[in-house]
Amino acid sequence: MFILNYDDYWINYVLKADPQEIKRIIKENYIVSDGLKIHLDIYDNETSIDKTIIFVHGTSVYSRFYVEWCYNLFQKGFRIVAPDLPGHGMSEGKRGHFTMEKFTKTIYDVVTHILEKYRGEVVVMGSSLGGITALYSAARDPRLKGAICHNAAIFNEGAYKKIIKLTGILKILAPVIPYLAKIAPTLKLSVFLYLDFNKLAKSSFIDRLDYILKDKLLSYKYSLTALRAQMKEPLARPIESIETPIMIINGDEDYLFSVEYMREIYDRLTSRNKQLEILKGTSHLIFQENIDEVMTLVIPWLNKIF
Repeated sequence: MFILNYDDYWINYVLKADPQEIKRIIKENYIVSDGLKIHLDIYDNETSIDKTIIFVHGTSVYSRFYVEWCYNLFQKGFRIVAPDLPGHGMSEGKRGHFTMEKFTKTIYDVVTHILEKYRGEVVVMGSSLGGITALYSAARDPRLKGAICHNAAIFNEGAYKKIIKLTGILKILAPVIPYLAKIAPTLKLSVFLYLDFNKLAKSSFIDRLDYILKDKLLSYKYSLTALRAQMKEPLARPIESIETPIMIINGDEDYLFSVEYMREIYDRLTSRNKQLEILKGTSHLIFQENIDEVMTLVIPWLNKIF
């Protein structure tokens, strides 16, 4: 059933769980990062959980697009803190206008908030652009106990050429976007120029993709600055020198991120307890379509890391 009410719109993204139980669990909070209010969804039963996972959403969407995954992960005994990145969801900031430096600074500040309020240990996990943000955060913040990256990329190494198929106007614009970003940094282009939402899913969730297009919290245009960031920004340190344990997950039928590229990045990792998992017969939205299968992979690794 299509939910129109804004407060309950996220229910459209829930397939199996009880939405009323999820509403009972989720608490909302805000922190300030670089002068912007950052919205947090917190899954916590207010017991003495000392294991916190930051979940980072992907391109255009926001944390509650992954609400069922976060709820299921919480059920396994972890506190989940899911921020809306700057310019996304209910966080402040110009819609779709960001840099990877701003994203990782936001995650750094979320980690600080968690350590001050709850103590314990923190792992960062993300999907798509959120998975890349998790990798970039691991490179920046040694306080993180681990990182789970559903998809990974190193933007300043020409990653966009391996991820998206350049067609139409984007094929013409791509080489000059870094230069145009200096002239018109806030000029925006539709993410639909390089993302075909209809190719993201395989199962019954594909019917839910229509709801995304009607979601008023969707940031469907990204600035030239944001696009340049996804073409040029480096990790805070070389990937070979990241000491934080990292797990990379990918679907073998992901239309954006190839298995070959994930193996290339994985092979360069030198951290202990690194792990690569390829899910057979799965597409891009594994945190919506393949919750049980992903759980069987990440829970043992998380228990080992924590």
